[in-house]
Amino acid sequence: MVIRTLLLLVGVGLLAIFIWSAGPQEIANNVARIGWGFGWLLLISLVWRSLAATGMWLLFEPHHGMSWWKIMLIRWAGEAVNTLMPFGNVGGEPVKAVLLSRELGGAESAGFVLLDKTIFFIGSILFMTSGTLIGAVLLADHVEVLIGTIALLVPWVGLLGWAVWRQAKGDFVVKVSRVLALVRIKLSDKTIQKLERVDDTVSNFWRKQKGRFFLALTVHAIARLLRVADVWVCVYLLGEHIEWTGAYFTAAAGMLVSSTFFFIPGALGASEGGHGFVFKLIGLGVTAGVTVGLVRRIRNYILSAIGYAIFVGWPSEQRSDPQEA
Repeated sequence: MVIRTLLLLVGVGLLAIFIWSAGPQEIANNVARIGWGFGWLLLISLVWRSLAATGMWLLFEPHHGMSWWKIMLIRWAGEAVNTLMPFGNVGGEPVKAVLLSRELGGAESAGFVLLDKTIFFIGSILFMTSGTLIGAVLLADHVEVLIGTIALLVPWVGLLGWAVWRQAKGDFVVKVSRVLALVRIKLSDKTIQKLERVDDTVSNFWRKQKGRFFLALTVHAIARLLRVADVWVCVYLLGEHIEWTGAYFTAAAGMLVSSTFFFIPGALGASEGGHGFVFKLIGLGVTAGVTVGLVRRIRNYILSAIGYAIFVGWPSEQRSDPQEA
């Protein structure tokens, strides 16, 4: 809790520095210029959430009987926690597993949540990689930026590749539990047995449901592309113009920065600074970049508040102890 608080304070400090550097009054004027156009940004995010829910829903076979609407609400509630917790965008996954556990059972629900998050990350990696390639064309004169981007991207590709490999082998969760043991987080034999059942669920999916994997990945990849529209609309509302290639690179770079600073809740400050840096590179200025990053954050917090309300208001008979998931 102390470390989390300190990281949050670091994020607040970074955000304050970037806002001050970009000009508080100029940012305020930009936000006012967006005005009611903010509703379009909310709509884009809602479409993104709908596609992400569809990607998760496609993982389930018909006999599971999971409705798309219920998956949508469960995923929304979990992502609300992800937005606020410094655990690499995975802090809300136990929430999803808990809300699913009444429908599927603890091990199976945890397995499907793990699969959904893995496919989400694969879609994100594809998006960030393609954005980096576009950046190579746009920023041919800034080789150092491209080298830095690739250096940030390579570890994520390697980590995700290892995770998919171990999931297919059927021992990913158990391997992670052994890592936890190295930092003196000891799990009981009963918990280990539950984790082995999760590994079985995940491994069976990779071996038998490749079609569902590609369907879910396609939907998640389309959802990632909405980030490009998000940036383009933000810039348009500011009265500026940005090419789709520039919006693509900016969106991908912003995601990469947020992923790199996963240890700060919501990559607070780092995301805004990353937007400002990239916007400066493509000629739109730091102020516009910080404004876009800030407006997107405000939008995400509003929707996260709704998601948290969904979790808190979930019927008690559909809730279970997170420790049992």
